[in-house]
Amino acid sequence: PTMAARMFSGEALADLRAAFSRRSSTRARRGRGASVIVAGKPKAKNKDTGRAIHFRTGPERFNAGSQVGEAPRGGKGKSKTTRSQRTNKVYKQYLSGRPTVDDVERASRGDRTKAMGVVEREAPYRLTRDEREAWDRAKRRGGDNGKGYGGGGVLEMRSTQRDPLAPHRHPLVNTHRLYCDAKQALFVLVEQDNEGRDEIVCDLSTLRLERDAECRARLVALAATMEPGIVVDDACGDEEPIESQARYVAAMERDRLDGLSGSYPSTMTDPPSDSGSDGDASSPAAAAPSEETLAAARDAVDALGEEIRSLKDGGALNSDPEVARRVAKLLELKAELRALEDAAEAATPEAIEASIRDEREARERAAEEARRSLAESPIYALPERYLRFKCPDRPTAKALAKALAQEDLLALALEPA
Repeated sequence: PTMAARMFSGEALADLRAAFSRRSSTRARRGRGASVIVAGKPKAKNKDTGRAIHFRTGPERFNAGSQVGEAPRGGKGKSKTTRSQRTNKVYKQYLSGRPTVDDVERASRGDRTKAMGVVEREAPYRLTRDEREAWDRAKRRGGDNGKGYGGGGVLEMRSTQRDPLAPHRHPLVNTHRLYCDAKQALFVLVEQDNEGRDEIVCDLSTLRLERDAECRARLVALAATMEPGIVVDDACGDEEPIESQARYVAAMERDRLDGLSGSYPSTMTDPPSDSGSDGDASSPAAAAPSEETLAAARDAVDALGEEIRSLKDGGALNSDPEVARRVAKLLELKAELRALEDAAEAATPEAIEASIRDEREARERAAEEARRSLAESPIYALPERYLRFKCPDRPTAKALAKALAQEDLLALALEPA
């Protein structure tokens, strides 16, 4: 028995144990503290992740506006989406034709455009503060003719301005040419000289016309009425845009089909003519071999073949030097005979007619592709159509540039003949 058991009776000992246990539990609760449960606010999901983007329509999807179409579902009918369908680039459309003014503004700030292919890779478009001020002044000079097109303005820049980081062109020139393409306006640039002899550069490629000879003649006539000392330099020559583009398309096709003879005629970029069957020196009929030439070539092949056969009948082998020499000569004669037979077959009236028909179809394909590329290619993929005006002084250059920018060339090109 313990000391407590000897000192206290049974009831007193039970009361003492209960008091001791209550004191221990109170001390433990004071040390732990009260437990508090806090209900936190649920974290919002990213709007551009997960399957939720496929149930969002309108401008809120990818913040891309009307450039984004409906998203196709994947997963074999289980209402699931593939990983490629949850990326941003899948839903962006490639540029076809002219860009929007909004995309041009985005490109000038260095932001992502709504459509893909608006700007050229490795070419500068982002404008500095000074360049943006110059561009804003150029746009204010354009005006609005109320017809829904035009108003590209007049860009002025020093002829000594060169950007060492711009291997293609100045970023201000790139952006303004893109803006003129979006506005369907003539690109007008005034290169200001230190001595005041400014030069005006007009680019008609932003109009995307198939034929611009009348427009160039109108601009030259307008310059003649301004000042007699203006010197005009037409870099386009007598070639129309559709002809230049067709020549470019044909050259690209020949490069792609290099090594495949007969796919495209070698003269398909020349002006079309049907003088191939007139009997001159360059026609297939003039190059056709005669029957005597063909008969002589066949007799030579047969005679050499008999000589080789007689040597083998006498015991000679293919490895013998004499047999090998005559076999090589026989192969040369057979190649010449095949070339003569091909030339004779190509000189028939049916072959000549088929060749002319193939050449005409190739020209039509090139012309159709040229029309499509003029309408759908981005402006940096089209060749420039430069027209230069060298002015004697700066006031004349400013007045002429303003008159050129306000000239309604599209109405002149689209009016019925």
